[in-house]
Amino acid sequence: MRSLLFVRLYGRGRFRSLLSTRLLLILVVITPVANSSSDEIAFDVSGSFRVRYESLNNPIFPTSSAVREQSNQRLSTRFIVNSTVSYQNLVATIEIRDSRVFLDENDPTLTANQVNTLEPTQFFITYKPERESGLYEVSAIKVGRMELDYGSRRLLAKTAYRNATNSYDGIVVEARVADWQVHGVYVLPVSRFPTDSESLDGNERAFDKSFSERKFFGVYAASKDNNVKLQSYWLKEDDSEALATKNRDLYTLSLDYTQPFDNGLITNIEVVGQTGTSYQTASANDTDEKDVRAYMLFGYVGKQITDNTFLRAEVDYISGDNDTSDDTISDFDTLYGVRRFDFGPTDVYQAMPRRNLKAVGLRSVSKPAKAHNIMLGYKAMWYQKAPQDVDSFIGHQVEARWRYQVRPELRLVLGGAYLKKGEGFARGDYSDNSAFLFTGALYTF
Repeated sequence: MRSLLFVRLYGRGRFRSLLSTRLLLILVVITPVANSSSDEIAFDVSGSFRVRYESLNNPIFPTSSAVREQSNQRLSTRFIVNSTVSYQNLVATIEIRDSRVFLDENDPTLTANQVNTLEPTQFFITYKPERESGLYEVSAIKVGRMELDYGSRRLLAKTAYRNATNSYDGIVVEARVADWQVHGVYVLPVSRFPTDSESLDGNERAFDKSFSERKFFGVYAASKDNNVKLQSYWLKEDDSEALATKNRDLYTLSLDYTQPFDNGLITNIEVVGQTGTSYQTASANDTDEKDVRAYMLFGYVGKQITDNTFLRAEVDYISGDNDTSDDTISDFDTLYGVRRFDFGPTDVYQAMPRRNLKAVGLRSVSKPAKAHNIMLGYKAMWYQKAPQDVDSFIGHQVEARWRYQVRPELRLVLGGAYLKKGEGFARGDYSDNSAFLFTGALYTF
């Protein structure tokens, strides 16, 4: 097994491997010094352990018994240890995660999104320049492997519900321009390994890595009051011997605007446009480059209806494609965003992807007491472009989740979802409605 010091920060190449090695050596050298020079060096360790049980009866998406079984259950664990060492205007961070699953048998939905065993998911150094007044000010420069989480989290996010997270190798510059917070990003998305079903089912491990053939770069900006957020990203990828891709060359632009009113109403709208080129699949035999023209619209109107309950009505309209034979791709690509907060639990339940979808719904979040948080949700969903000879109505989904903060360090959760399938999803061997239940506990330290 390779030593942690030889995890490559930027993919292949001596320079990138050397940079990663030096970064980790700094962490190893500084850590023991912290105990003897506590007046100058600050050392902190934190972490969490989460265990969750999930059970699903009848898969959501139309499928056959030859592909998967009717019911599925899964026990997942996630252990995180994060340490930081701070000295003057330098901060070194390293995080180790261990994500595993049990009880899961013959489930084709099990991927590296759920299993990522004993992995250094973050190791980076942050440099914080001396603060200066003026029109422009750099507040932090981060170099290494890190998580990123911006704006609405629909395009670029770390995961919360999902068992494994997203990481990126590269550089992030955080700055203030006038009254705007601006983050410049140039990273290589990290691929999680292993990927074969047998290794994943056995919770086997292999070091994750990024590839120079896949680049993600752009800008995130937020106004001083955080009511206006702009995201502008480019994703460029090419096939290599070690990386099979769709050769995506995508430009994505997002405008997210929130407006509070004097009567207590709050409105939010996010509009995302996407253009570029891509292959239809990642198959080596697919060399037909197609134009991408896709978009996404999300909006809500909400209000605090009681002292402890916020209710909002929401709408999603996301472009889709039902014809792979033409020369255009209309399916929206969510890049490295997450969808749990919009469409329901992921992992075992899977939830709807953020593409080819129209939905309207209601969502409420209540805090009847300091220790309790209750979320209730409803969505009616349709295909934006239904497959040929298939009805467009997907179904009605209801969802509930209760969090109970037993102690400051211990939180319990219980939740579930139910999809009453419409004609568009009541097909295949499991045409009955889908019922899902999960429960778990999170301990932090």
